[in-house]
Amino acid sequence: MDRNTVIGIVMMFLFIVGYSYFTRPSEEELALLEQQNIARQDSLQKAAELAQTETKLINSLDDTLSAGVVADPVRDSIRMAILAEEQASRYGAFAAASSGEGKEIALENDKVKVLINTKGGLFSEAIIKDYTKYNSTDPIALWNKDLSEMNLWLNYPAKGAVNAKDLVFDVIRQEDTPNGKTAVLRLKTNSPENYIDLVYTLAPDAYEVKLSMQFIGMDRLLDMNKDNFIQWNAVGIHNEKGIEWERQHSSIFFREQGQGRDYLSEAREDDDILDAPLNWMAFKQNYFSAIVINDANFGSNAILRSYPPENSEDTTVTMFYEAKLPLALSPSANSTSELRYYFGPNDMDPLKAMEVEELDRIIDYGWWIFGWVNRVLVRPVFNWLSGFIGSAGIVILVLTLIIKLLLFPITWKNFLSSAKMRVLKPEIDEINEKHKDQMEKQQAQMALYKQTGVSPFAGCLPTLLQMPILYAMFRFFPAHISLRGESFLWADDLGAFDSILQLPFTIPFYGDHVSGFTLLMATSTFFYTRMNSTNMPTSTQPGMPNMKLIMNIFPFMMLFFFNKYAAGLSLYYFVANFISIFQMVVIKRYFVSEEKIRAKIDANKAKPKKKKSAFQEKLAEMQKLQQQNAKKGKK
Repeated sequence: MDRNTVIGIVMMFLFIVGYSYFTRPSEEELALLEQQNIARQDSLQKAAELAQTETKLINSLDDTLSAGVVADPVRDSIRMAILAEEQASRYGAFAAASSGEGKEIALENDKVKVLINTKGGLFSEAIIKDYTKYNSTDPIALWNKDLSEMNLWLNYPAKGAVNAKDLVFDVIRQEDTPNGKTAVLRLKTNSPENYIDLVYTLAPDAYEVKLSMQFIGMDRLLDMNKDNFIQWNAVGIHNEKGIEWERQHSSIFFREQGQGRDYLSEAREDDDILDAPLNWMAFKQNYFSAIVINDANFGSNAILRSYPPENSEDTTVTMFYEAKLPLALSPSANSTSELRYYFGPNDMDPLKAMEVEELDRIIDYGWWIFGWVNRVLVRPVFNWLSGFIGSAGIVILVLTLIIKLLLFPITWKNFLSSAKMRVLKPEIDEINEKHKDQMEKQQAQMALYKQTGVSPFAGCLPTLLQMPILYAMFRFFPAHISLRGESFLWADDLGAFDSILQLPFTIPFYGDHVSGFTLLMATSTFFYTRMNSTNMPTSTQPGMPNMKLIMNIFPFMMLFFFNKYAAGLSLYYFVANFISIFQMVVIKRYFVSEEKIRAKIDANKAKPKKKKSAFQEKLAEMQKLQQQNAKKGKK
């Protein structure tokens, strides 16, 4: 093991230790979590003790009165009195609402259907009607109804934390209005002047549901300043073709007040306690999201957590989501919290229509300039082409052709640079054979480049200019919902992987299928790199990797890397490679003559040498001195 390897291992170890240290929760965050867990456990324990006490009292009463001495109506009255006393002890002014069965009411338009449970008063299910699951006619369900819950926790100082899930709301009215379909649920108390109204409005032809939480006269019962929050736990449902790919693009996205969009790690367990007030939060899956927005912001110290199933082979659940969202209520007699929910696709148009800052950035089109390229250039062109071309596959072909035509000037300069380097290759090889000293070799090569007027870096800039487009495409096709469910040739879903052969076994890091478009892409990449690297030397400087070997191995690695990627992405890269090969053949055969390049290089060599500038002379002296010192060191 050499010194560089040891240094690298030590630096990696220090990085891991440093990362663990700086990202660990603070003592305040740990204390806050502990307090919340204790409060919640106490509340659950009290509810369990109440239920146990009620059962014991009723059983004892039944045993005592079972002889029939007391009539059944009297016994029932005694039982009800005991229950009422226990409910009043636990729920105080909400005691009357703690008995009875809840029911579900529905709000529905052409795009979405939501179910609201009167026991707790919040959403129990959200279904997107205008999209269906992969290879099914079932609409998209955003979470598992049986395993998920949305609770409203109230801080009732005289009684402790109260979960509205234990209380039944009355349906005051449910009607159609000009603004959409409306439902009003009321949580009553022992006084008609004190109650909580939940006013739901489902906008027509939209994915948005508005919720107005109105606390009327509740300042007499609740502590409005703290510990009132919404607890939302959801279990994501598998809706796409490949659950592994879907899981890798599922997480919680959010935005704190005055900050940019952020998110928890995708496809693995992660959590965060937010210091700043929370503006919005999204339980995001690959193509669909359940989002809650508070234009006035939730309170500080919101807790977010997401994690995949323990069993990686689980084919039903994509992600588990947990959120604790503090309600910032005013301590006035009538306090209101206005929330907006979005249950819909990860599509820029409806997300933009919500008019919430950075909400559309839950679509991972890439960061910085790459995301800008996709949002401002690629997406509008793709949607415009889709307006009159019925096949998404043909749209990708045409889009690729347009991009390659726009990049053609860069391709031309890159090819000219490569042609010049191919012409100079025999002389460069001769220099490499003649000079064994590395510094002498570099000086001779730079002198040759200067004499012939060829720059070895001329092809670097065109390549760098193409990188934003290449990476933007890498982000665009897997994220753009218009490709979801679109078929082309043998691919039944361009938004997921394609398969031309299902294997009876699983290859590590590869999978259990063979992607046809990935195979075409890797093959075309191999031939393109071979054609484009004919002037690249097989041997390199000591300690440096063999770039020609790496470029030949790279297409093989792409077979593993892209086998589970969206078929639309592999199709784009294949078509782009095919066009590049075609351009290279045509340019070489009809437009660029290496004989003419050779003649121009010879003419440049015949020109008298230009006098060196003072800087160049000083640089040459420094190099000569370094060379002399190096020779002395060898002696």
